Amino acid sequence: MKQEGFKKDWSESAHPYYIGRIERHGLEAVVSIEIPDFDFVDPPVIKLLSRGKAEGKRTPHLIGPDGMVCYVARNAMVFDRYDPGGTVLQCLQMAEKVLGDGLRGRSDLDYVDEFSEYWADYPAILVDLPSDFHRDGEIFDVALSRTARDTLVLAAKDDLAPSLVAMHKANRGIKAVPSTTPCRIVRIDRDLSANGAALPRNLRSLAGFLDKFGVLSELEPALQTGTGLARWIAICARNATCIAEIQIPKFFDRPEFMKSRKTALPRLLLDRPEDVTIKRYLGAPIDEHFLYQRNLGAAHSLARKNIVLIGCGTIGSFLSYNLAQSGAGTLGGCLTLIDLDRLSPSNLGRHLLGMAFLGRNKAEGCAEYIRGQLPRIVVESRPLDARAILRTYSGADLIIDATGEEPFSIAFNHHAVAERPNFPPVLYTWIVGNGGAAQALLCDGPDYACFKCQKPKLSGEPRYRVIRPAADNELRRNPACGDGLYAPFPVSASISCAALALDLVLAWNNGDPRHRFRTHVLDRDRSFTVKDMNLTTAPECPACQVR
Repeated sequence: MKQEGFKKDWSESAHPYYIGRIERHGLEAVVSIEIPDFDFVDPPVIKLLSRGKAEGKRTPHLIGPDGMVCYVARNAMVFDRYDPGGTVLQCLQMAEKVLGDGLRGRSDLDYVDEFSEYWADYPAILVDLPSDFHRDGEIFDVALSRTARDTLVLAAKDDLAPSLVAMHKANRGIKAVPSTTPCRIVRIDRDLSANGAALPRNLRSLAGFLDKFGVLSELEPALQTGTGLARWIAICARNATCIAEIQIPKFFDRPEFMKSRKTALPRLLLDRPEDVTIKRYLGAPIDEHFLYQRNLGAAHSLARKNIVLIGCGTIGSFLSYNLAQSGAGTLGGCLTLIDLDRLSPSNLGRHLLGMAFLGRNKAEGCAEYIRGQLPRIVVESRPLDARAILRTYSGADLIIDATGEEPFSIAFNHHAVAERPNFPPVLYTWIVGNGGAAQALLCDGPDYACFKCQKPKLSGEPRYRVIRPAADNELRRNPACGDGLYAPFPVSASISCAALALDLVLAWNNGDPRHRFRTHVLDRDRSFTVKDMNLTTAPECPACQVR
């Protein structure tokens, strides 16, 4: 570091801390380097202290008010802990390039992409708004835990997600209602950027910022709406949702200003806008499209689909939650869960639900759990035998049989095949043996095998055997719990089976199931390898012959 012209400063940090100048390639700047972790799991912290001739110019890749340089994403690179000197110099060179490009204007597009990071001085406000929403909204104070401070959530007026309402009541009391503050929602169809100017810190600069984007007219309604000394305005753009809390001076906290002359309040505040400070908040989206689409990339989520899941046991419970995480039950769709059984102590070792749901119907329990964990999910539960409502399935987009019970699957398959083409596609998923393998089969038309086609004769061999002959399924009896026979296998088999089924559901939803019969071998010592394939119909299949 001495060779690079940096001096150690013992007064700034308990960790090694250096200050030096960067004067390469026309760049003049003073930076600090702090090394809090010599394992280099966390990279050195580099901050821009001054910018020389470029002082005052807005620069990309600076986070927070102290000017920390975002020169590498955490976990994006592996640094050499056995060469600390070389690693620190490598980080310094990376920071130099980031700063140099920014000060020369080469990273203006990066600044647009990262604009929300520069805007915020205060913790994020969760934003749950439809993409086309442009009306007055509300900021809700929601208790997401019993001990932490309330979290601010921006949503449409009187439209806080039911899961957040339930969470607030669970943490603050059954009669507790989240407090609200009006917020003006402004939507613009372009990217936000400061274009080199300082970000607003008072009403004057906020007015200039809004005027630059052609929405200055929204400021007066925002100042007129609300009570107390705070007024809120949210600017929703393509690259960020930026929220400002306008703090009215205490001088105006009088009935003559807040009641009798309330309509004149905007004019009075704009007469001395420098005295009206603002706080800037980052908007963190939690809307349906953002939460349930972003992880799927270019693939389509399960939004708008009506999906019926039969069986909420060791496979179906995990699958129900995974389907919801993938968008089932959002944006007009519905996720329907069906199961007649109740959660017992013996289920806890390999079920999504825990002690709080003991004795509850599994479908109702899974639906309640999903609603409590994920906002904006429409999930229904039906605690009954699925065979009793066979004719109500015709409007579904997809039915999933996750019971893992062959007798039910055979009976259900017979009805599904007999009702073609007036019956939705059906996906079956099950665990073979004692967790030896997981399998899934999509039956979406007469050109491919039905569930019975894979083993036409009940007493015969399956067309593609997966469990080795010497590894027959082990069944145990547990009369003390009244559960009768059960097959022991670890919860990892349940999760793997749910994941296999979800992959096939997403492939179907995106129009390319490719392999409708899929196998995931979990125990190679007990299982044969079965390739994924499109299983053809079996000429001797009794279900297909009846049709």
